[in-house]
Amino acid sequence: MVIKLMKTRELVLAALFIAIVYLATAHLRIPSPDVTGAGQVHTGTAVVFIVSIVFGAKMGAISSFGMVLFNLTWGLVPWAPINLISRPIMAFIFAKIAHSGGAGGKKLPRNILAALVGGVWLVATMYAGQIIMFGVPWVIPAAFIPNNIAQIVLAIVLGLPMIRVLQKYKFNDHPAPKHTPPKSED
Repeated sequence: MVIKLMKTRELVLAALFIAIVYLATAHLRIPSPDVTGAGQVHTGTAVVFIVSIVFGAKMGAISSFGMVLFNLTWGLVPWAPINLISRPIMAFIFAKIAHSGGAGGKKLPRNILAALVGGVWLVATMYAGQIIMFGVPWVIPAAFIPNNIAQIVLAIVLGLPMIRVLQKYKFNDHPAPKHTPPKSED
């Protein structure tokens, strides 16, 4: 089995995206009144959506670890396993649908569909995760479904304009500049 290491540029982008998702989750949110932290409305999902569409499934999945890092550092450790499973797959869904059929993440209807399907996955895994991890009756996690839906709505509202701007500048298409020594005038 061959392990392909990330290039320096990819590694730097991955670290940057994890940090941005962490910050968006931690600081651009409406805290949950529930003691477990269930159902917070935050913009981290929007960032994962943007990264998944513009930079692809791999980078989107990696960026989602910012939410796991948030769980581990903000006293919401029981949520880390749920996010460790649900968020990278959500990012994969976003990217695969948005890039399917040669769309390259540039077709608005496909991007909206990607957000909606990824949103269904998010709602389902957060719901099931609460039942499995916390052993609560089915009605308790149902109360937090609107908050998870709100995250997807935020992802669409905030993400679609940002995706368009980032794709316009084609950040993915710019290789690192190569250094060429100046010519001497002998």
